[in-house]
Amino acid sequence: MNSSNSFSHDSNSQFALSYELLHLLQWLSTHDTDKLKKLISKAVAQGLHDEIQLMEQINDQNVLQDMHQNMIDFFSTLDDLLFESINEHLEKKARQKNLLPTLDHIDSSLCDIETMRLSIETTTKKLDNFPNTNPKEQLCKELLKKWKPVDKNCLN
Repeated sequence: MNSSNSFSHDSNSQFALSYELLHLLQWLSTHDTDKLKKLISKAVAQGLHDEIQLMEQINDQNVLQDMHQNMIDFFSTLDDLLFESINEHLEKKARQKNLLPTLDHIDSSLCDIETMRLSIETTTKKLDNFPNTNPKEQLCKELLKKWKPVDKNCLN
């Protein structure tokens, strides 16, 4: 998931949610309804209900634009938090599978973050299924499968 592309919006009135964000929302509504209820109850107790009642009385175009921007900010924050959590999870799995020393030897200028992330993800899954596999060798195989070298001559 590339954080900069997974949530997009334009200045008119539309925004697009990434598959990852939609999946997160579905997962939360299915698996964490109790925590969501507590979070919502806390918001209501701390003044959300009063704000909602006040907003119902105001019919102002600026308020609607502010609400639209608040939705964009909320989903953008949610997307950033999801991206951060996924990266932390992958780093933890990479550490558990002893992949960090191998990652330290990879030139980041030759391999983009998304390729690294996908390779780590695939490697850790394969190591879970086949624990006797050499972690360094498996990561290198996955990197080579996903790596798309950039021809520096075509950039000039």
